[in-house]
Formats: sequence, structure tokens, C-alpha cells
Amino acid sequence: MVFCTKCGTKNEDIAAYCSECGQKIEIISSDKSEPQVTSEGERELLHEMINVAWKSGLNNRKTLYFTDENIYVGDGSFLTGGMGFALGGIIGHYVEKKSLSDREKAARTMNFKEMAAENPNVIIIPYNEIINVEMGKKRMLLAPSIKVETTSDDYTFTVMDYNNYKQFLQSIPKILGDKVTVK
Repeated sequence: MVFCTKCGTKNEDIAAYCSECGQKIEIISSDKSEPQVTSEGERELLHEMINVAWKSGLNNRKTLYFTDENIYVGDGSFLTGGMGFALGGIIGHYVEKKSLSDREKAARTMNFKEMAAENPNVIIIPYNEIINVEMGKKRMLLAPSIKVETTSDDYTFTVMDYNNYKQFLQSIPKILGDKVTVK
């Protein structure tokens, strides 16, 4: 078990965010930079997970998984960005937090290469093809955006985890280095 540094809540060892307050939980491990090895081969480690909206329509909720080597754009959950509270008040908010916590738990042990092989809708953005990642600043009532420019395509995502956006402004540059600009 790990404890949240903000509220002190006990969380499972594989939690990325506190199940009570949503604070990012830093997992300190001497072998964090080493990829996990499974019988299928090398598995990429998850470093950050951001719930976003992409394009328009009913299936526009996506999740950006930042691993050791790639950004995976996978299917997201409708219950992000306060939608749980909007739909069901305090109970809906609790369901949203629980859903996100469960999704984070699953992502910590996910084999991203298998996920992409099994789902043709998953987009893989290799870090070596990224030219620039522009992170827009959070403004009043507007959700911030993340624009990813690659050698072949450009992607613009609207961040639904706007309560954690300050954290993303710190974690994404650590993952991608000087490819990140904040506007």
C-alpha cells in the first residue's frame, strides 16, 4: 500500500492517483526506468495517463497513455472531466473517481503493444516521430489543449482531466524533454 502525500489516504501499490483526492502518487522505485519483461517480451511502462476529448461525436473520449517509447491514443471513458458529477451529483462524482482509479490500475499492468495489435482504432505516436508537443495553458472556463505535431500527422486533444492539468504541465516535459512547449 502507498499513502497519498496530500490527504494521507491508503491506496493500492499500483495506483497512479489517490482514490480519495485525485493527487498524483509518485511511485519511487530504483528500477522504474527499466522496462518490465513478460513472457511475451518487453512491456512498456506507463508514465502518465491523460483523459481527453478528440474530434467530435459520440465516441470522442480518448485516453493518452505516455509510456517509455510511445503515446498510445486508446478508447476513453465518458465519465471524465466532471461528467459523473454533472450526471449524478455527489454519487456520480464518486462513481467517476472510482472508474478513473480502476482504469489507472488496469493501465499500470497493461501491455500496450498487445492493446494496439488487438484494437485497430488505437493510434501509436512514437516519441522519435514527435516534432513538438504544445500544451495550452488552462484559461478560465476553457479546457486546456494538447497539440502533438509529428513527422506525418498533427493531433489536437482537449484535456478532460483539467483538475490535474498542473501536474501534466510538469510530467509531460519530464517524459518528452525539449519537445514540449507551454503556450
